[in-house]
Amino acid sequence: MVPQHDPKAQYAEETAWRLYMDLRENPCRTGALKLTLWLREDQAHPRAFDRALRLWALAGAALVVSRRRNFHPPTGGLE
Repeated sequence: MVPQHDPKAQYAEETAWRLYMDLRENPCRTGALKLTLWLREDQAHPRAFDRALRLWALAGAALVVSRRRNFHPPTGGLE
Protein backbone atom coordinates (compact mmCIF):
# COMPACT_ATOMS: atom_id res chain seq x y z
CA MET A 1 0.00 0.00 0.00
CA VAL A 2 1.18 3.50 -0.75
CA PRO A 3 1.80 5.89 2.14
CA GLN A 4 -0.98 8.47 2.31
CA HIS A 5 1.52 11.34 2.22
CA ASP A 6 2.77 10.51 -1.30
CA PRO A 7 0.19 11.96 -3.73
CA LYS A 8 2.32 11.12 -6.79
CA ALA A 9 2.43 7.42 -5.90
CA GLN A 10 -1.28 7.43 -5.04
CA TYR A 11 -2.10 9.02 -8.40
CA ALA A 12 0.09 6.45 -10.19
CA GLU A 13 -1.78 3.59 -8.51
CA GLU A 14 -5.15 5.10 -9.40
CA THR A 15 -4.03 5.55 -13.00
CA ALA A 16 -2.70 1.98 -13.12
CA TRP A 17 -5.99 0.67 -11.78
CA ARG A 18 -8.02 2.71 -14.30
CA LEU A 19 -5.87 1.65 -17.26
CA TYR A 20 -6.03 -1.99 -16.20
CA MET A 21 -9.80 -1.96 -15.72
CA ASP A 22 -10.32 -0.15 -19.03
CA LEU A 23 -8.24 -2.78 -20.83
CA ARG A 24 -9.95 -5.62 -18.99
CA GLU A 25 -13.44 -4.36 -19.81
CA ASN A 26 -12.62 -3.44 -23.40
CA PRO A 27 -9.57 -5.34 -24.67
CA CYS A 28 -8.21 -3.50 -27.69
CA ARG A 29 -4.93 -2.37 -29.19
CA THR A 30 -5.55 1.25 -28.25
CA GLY A 31 -5.97 0.38 -24.56
CA ALA A 32 -2.92 -1.87 -24.63
CA LEU A 33 -0.88 0.89 -26.26
CA LYS A 34 -2.02 3.46 -23.69
CA LEU A 35 -1.00 1.11 -20.88
CA THR A 36 2.35 0.31 -22.50
CA LEU A 37 3.20 3.97 -23.06
CA TRP A 38 2.17 4.87 -19.51
CA LEU A 39 4.34 2.08 -18.08
CA ARG A 40 7.36 3.47 -19.96
CA GLU A 41 6.85 7.07 -18.80
CA ASP A 42 8.19 6.68 -15.28
CA GLN A 43 10.08 4.06 -13.30
CA ALA A 44 7.39 4.17 -10.62
CA HIS A 45 4.62 3.19 -13.04
CA PRO A 46 5.47 -0.54 -13.32
CA ARG A 47 5.51 -0.75 -9.50
CA ALA A 48 2.13 0.97 -9.33
CA PHE A 49 0.77 -1.40 -11.97
CA ASP A 50 2.11 -4.38 -10.05
CA ARG A 51 0.30 -3.17 -6.92
CA ALA A 52 -2.93 -2.74 -8.90
CA LEU A 53 -2.64 -6.32 -10.22
CA ARG A 54 -1.96 -7.66 -6.72
CA LEU A 55 -5.02 -5.83 -5.45
CA TRP A 56 -7.10 -7.37 -8.25
CA ALA A 57 -5.74 -10.85 -7.46
CA LEU A 58 -6.39 -10.46 -3.74
CA ALA A 59 -9.93 -9.24 -4.38
CA GLY A 60 -10.55 -12.27 -6.60
CA ALA A 61 -9.14 -14.62 -3.98
CA ALA A 62 -11.42 -13.10 -1.36
CA LEU A 63 -14.43 -13.72 -3.61
CA VAL A 64 -13.44 -17.36 -4.13
CA VAL A 65 -13.10 -17.93 -0.39
CA SER A 66 -16.40 -16.19 0.22
CA ARG A 67 -18.19 -18.32 -2.38
CA ARG A 68 -16.68 -21.53 -1.04
CA ARG A 69 -17.93 -20.69 2.42
CA ASN A 70 -21.40 -20.04 1.04
CA PHE A 71 -21.48 -23.30 -0.95
CA HIS A 72 -19.89 -25.44 1.75
CA PRO A 73 -21.11 -24.38 5.18
CA PRO A 74 -18.90 -25.33 8.11
CA THR A 75 -19.61 -28.79 9.44
CA GLY A 76 -18.01 -28.28 12.81
CA GLY A 77 -15.32 -30.83 11.99
CA LEU A 78 -17.83 -33.57 11.10
CA GLU A 79 -16.70 -34.60 7.65
